[in-house]
Amino acid sequence: MISKVIRMTNARQSIDDVILALKSLAAHKLRSVLALLGIVIGVASVSSMMALTSGLTHSIEKGMAGLGANVFQMQKQPVGFHFGRNAKYESRKKITMADVNAVRAGTPHARQVGGETWDGGQKVVGPDRTIPNAFIAGGTAEFFDNNNLPIATGRPWNTGEAADGSPVTILGSDIAESLFPDGDVLGKHVRVAGAVVEVIGVLAKQHSAVGDDSGELVSIPFPLFARQLGVHRSINITVMAESPALMARAQDEATVALRKSRGVAAGDDNDFDIYSNESLQKTFDDFAGMVAAAAIALCAMALVVGGIGVMNVMLVAVTERTREIGLRKALGARRRRILTQFVLEATALSATGGLAGLALGWIVALVVRTLTELPAAVPAWAAAASLGSACAIGLIFGIYPAARAAALDPAVALRQE
Repeated sequence: MISKVIRMTNARQSIDDVILALKSLAAHKLRSVLALLGIVIGVASVSSMMALTSGLTHSIEKGMAGLGANVFQMQKQPVGFHFGRNAKYESRKKITMADVNAVRAGTPHARQVGGETWDGGQKVVGPDRTIPNAFIAGGTAEFFDNNNLPIATGRPWNTGEAADGSPVTILGSDIAESLFPDGDVLGKHVRVAGAVVEVIGVLAKQHSAVGDDSGELVSIPFPLFARQLGVHRSINITVMAESPALMARAQDEATVALRKSRGVAAGDDNDFDIYSNESLQKTFDDFAGMVAAAAIALCAMALVVGGIGVMNVMLVAVTERTREIGLRKALGARRRRILTQFVLEATALSATGGLAGLALGWIVALVVRTLTELPAAVPAWAAAASLGSACAIGLIFGIYPAARAAALDPAVALRQE
């Protein structure tokens, strides 16, 4: 019974300490807000950045449409989150249609092998309107399957049209709607890269984290692309393996075939790069990890600054309340009670800043979700880690002021003016 009373008394004292801490914060609003800015900024930064990166990751994992199933791509330069030009990659030989044919012949475990090349900023002229900056793709007959580009209306070009470079085109959904608002598009003619071509199909709408990239695409057979825009660009080779289990084997076969076609000596590194949806996902994950590390570092620095602010506020509070502390100790308050009170006050101050930072992070995520298709949301682990870090900062930086308050001599404190 006595132990139960003691536990109830201790619990009541803890509640009283929390109430005293909150009252102290409310009594000095401006000072508390200024002290919390570092914590608020740090927690808001890490929570909003984690919301953006987790939303983007979720979107990519849910519907990556860069390549079709069981497909990998071979190209001159690597794909991914790299910036600027790299002389190592720029100096590589371009990949040609002869290389495409060599890979097609040398990859028995491939269902199909295609070639494609791209160019941006090209005009597409319709009956009443011009699209000044369209993406033009020239591809072989495998272009649509290998790039996971389903056709909503019409048909793809056939093998003969692909081989001859017939004047036909398949438009992205956005471009088709812009040039032919009435929806009557099949059989109509447009001018693409200077050539008059017949529209034989329209791509289906696709949605990803960054919108429908295929909606701005205009595709034509590769020989027509080469005639109109030249053959100085490097070609990308897309290879669809017979099954997911044979992806690695098909990659090995295609690598050997392309090395042989390009004359790469034994022992030398490949002068081309290979990527698939899986490797692109890994590249993005690495990039997201770097962003997360940067956000956490920023949060740590801001939390340290905020912790210094909390310590300063608590030291001022100890000085201002010296007589109160002395009176409480004279009336029997133990050193542990005084220490607990000030530690709780510092922790409550930091936790308030953490909650405010989390609220800002959630607002940022809400704005992003409202204005874009990105499913941004603050992960539970990020919220818990941010709030826990803020409380830990308050605990760490509040110990010294609390210990100073607990160590005051009651007689000296009561004489303090």
